[in-house]
Amino acid sequence: MYVIMPVQSDPHYKEKRAVLSSAAAHAGIDVHFPLDHLSAYGADFDLEETLSALSHSIGVVADLSLERPSCYYELGLAQALKVPVALVAQAGTMIHQADHRGSVVEYSDSKSYGDVLEEAFGRLIADQQADHRGALSQR
Repeated sequence: MYVIMPVQSDPHYKEKRAVLSSAAAHAGIDVHFPLDHLSAYGADFDLEETLSALSHSIGVVADLSLERPSCYYELGLAQALKVPVALVAQAGTMIHQADHRGSVVEYSDSKSYGDVLEEAFGRLIADQQADHRGALSQR
């Protein structure tokens, strides 16, 4: 699961990452945090690497809290590649240009963040399994 979320601008990043990792482990999936895959020498954003990681993901969870342009950029890439996306945001966040922006699920604290993520992971996994079954039945 590819994760899009504010990092340096979010004072709660470490806590939210821990909640997200726990929810993913509970769902039995691996998560891909893009910044974990940059070179130890501070490599810049690599478009080809990002497109590859997105296209090989079963889905994307995009946290649009704090209205970060970089998050919207990555979300746009994922949506253009037609990767299934679950949109989440802290309650009260203004949502800008995003396909299906009316589907954003809001959270208010760490507990509700975990609940929202578990639901999003479950939905993305179920959608992927349904797509896989549909592809098999067309053979």
